[in-house]
Amino acid sequence: MSPLASTPDDALRHRTLARSHCLTLPHIAPAFAKDSHVRELDADGIEGVLHEPADRSRAVVGLHNPSATEASVNLHTLLPECADRTWHFLSGSMHTSHAADGTHLHLAAADTVWLTATP
Repeated sequence: MSPLASTPDDALRHRTLARSHCLTLPHIAPAFAKDSHVRELDADGIEGVLHEPADRSRAVVGLHNPSATEASVNLHTLLPECADRTWHFLSGSMHTSHAADGTHLHLAAADTVWLTATP
């Protein structure tokens, strides 16, 4: 799993988070500002995007499982630079499991999950 180049504005950027009204929360909104850092993530078939405000004070991650079955991704492998952060659920459907190699997120079929964390 490796990060990819920046993603266009119309990608996963507002897919579910906008509908959940999370974008209006004062601690989430800066990650979606015009000057935010946006990076597409490669997660073995799971579509992902990382949003960070210009000051990198928060991370907001969106993960979409396009398959018809549950899929999982190792959050520590996907975002090793954020391995020491505590993640908080924003919206979607998932559950977690913990293993020696880190936290695994299990995403429901055809669903999008949004998480946030501070350093």
